[in-house]
Amino acid sequence: MLSLLQRPFEKIMSKNLGQYKQELQTRECLVQAIYQYIFNATSLNLLIEQFLAENTPKKINVPYFKQRLKNIFEQADDLKEITRNLKDNEGENLEMIDEAVLWLGMVEIRANELPHPVVMDECIRLSKKFSNPNSFKFINAKLDEWLKTNKADWLKKSN
Repeated sequence: MLSLLQRPFEKIMSKNLGQYKQELQTRECLVQAIYQYIFNATSLNLLIEQFLAENTPKKINVPYFKQRLKNIFEQADDLKEITRNLKDNEGENLEMIDEAVLWLGMVEIRANELPHPVVMDECIRLSKKFSNPNSFKFINAKLDEWLKTNKADWLKKSN
C-alpha cells in the first residue's frame, strides 16, 4: 500500500479521508506529542515510548511518527523563535495546541515530501479537531504567511 507521501496529489485532496486513516491518526498523535513537549519539555525517547505503548503499528505509521518527531526536536529552537514572533506580532496569547499544529505544519513543509496545500489542509483539519472553532483561520493565515516569507531559506537548507 502506498503511503500518503507517495499518493497522487489529486487523491490526497479528495474528501474521502477514510483511506488515509493511518496517516491521519499518525499526525493527530504527532500534534499531541508536540503539545506535550511544549507544555512539559518531555524527552524525545519518552514521547516515542509513550505513544508506541498507546498505539499499535496498524493504528499509526511508526517510522514516520519517529522521524517527524525527531525533526521537531532538531528544529525546536527555530520553531520556538518563529512562534514567539507570532505571539509578539499578534498581541495575544497563542494557544499551545495551535503552536503544536503550526510546528507540525512548518516541519512538514520543510521536509518537502507533500504538496504545500496538502500540508495546509491537514493543519486546518487538525486545528478544527483539537482547538477552538476559529483557530483554523489563524493556522491557515500564519502558515501561508510563513511559507511565503521563508520559502527561499528552507529550500536552500533542504538542498
